[in-house]
Amino acid sequence: MRNLRIALIAVVVGLPFALGGCAAETSPPAAEEAAVDSASPRDPFVGTYELIGRNVKDENGEFVPVEDFNSLGYITYSDRGYMAVNVMPLDREPFADDANPTPEEVQTALQGYTGYYGPFSVHEDEDGGYLIHHRTGQINPGGEVDAKRYYDLVDDKLILTPASETGMKHDANRQVVWQRLPDVELSEEAQRFLGHRELLYTTRYTVQDGEPVEDGERNEDRAGSVILYTPTGHMMVHLMAREGRTPYAGDTPTPEESMAAYRTYGGYFGRFTVHEDADPIYVVHHQEGRSRPTTGVTDAERLYQLDGDVLRLGGRPSENEDGVLAGGHLYWELMPNREE
Repeated sequence: MRNLRIALIAVVVGLPFALGGCAAETSPPAAEEAAVDSASPRDPFVGTYELIGRNVKDENGEFVPVEDFNSLGYITYSDRGYMAVNVMPLDREPFADDANPTPEEVQTALQGYTGYYGPFSVHEDEDGGYLIHHRTGQINPGGEVDAKRYYDLVDDKLILTPASETGMKHDANRQVVWQRLPDVELSEEAQRFLGHRELLYTTRYTVQDGEPVEDGERNEDRAGSVILYTPTGHMMVHLMAREGRTPYAGDTPTPEESMAAYRTYGGYFGRFTVHEDADPIYVVHHQEGRSRPTTGVTDAERLYQLDGDVLRLGGRPSENEDGVLAGGHLYWELMPNREE
């Protein structure tokens, strides 16, 4: 891709100076050649970015910032070839009753909310370099699957330009502006969480003699959902039902269609902290935003167990209708490296 080629050329051109003034025609050492040859097209994008603005074209055909920008969101790309994004308006009204929202409340809550995940790939055409977000899951049950996004990498900014109806960049009329976030210092235990994981199954359990005992039944209704943790200290979860998701009849969902989408897809995002010295050990998901509208940050504690590539998460047990302590577990497996 254009930006990647420029970066690689800069590395090669700079080599003679790094080698103490060797002549320009001197061949780089084999190790340096291997480093250049092994560079992945994904490398320039790997990281987590915060949404900082949107641009639209004015009457002169120039991109200008949207004045009433008021959204929160993150997008992340992994070195294994996966991406995920969550965006929401900051002025969403909470439901009058969280447990029983009306279809009209849900329809309003989903306006402007974006959530999807899947692999990504890097390409180039006559309009420049672009990414394809291959959406394997999204809040819109009938949304575009392969989303084409032209990119510009400018310092710590990633500017994504959704392709127009013609599939090109030159006649596109909007952009999304993201700022790369720095990695943070994480404990060794917190580093074990990092990466994208896919949901295998869920289970139910009861507490017997102080220990959780699972009922032996595995529920795979939401298998394929995704949770991820990043070196910037952020996390994101997308829980989607495998069945029963019906595309909207039109461009805008009705209240009933909104309710159906909401009931089959849940997501949230924010920072995370790991409490490995507690008994029992747990991780906190600091939910800055979620598909259900709330005010402020909500802290969700999750008891955890890490066994190889599998992360088991579950809320603290509570008394069920029989007066027995019970709860549930979700099993997430680290996703493999994707071929480019």
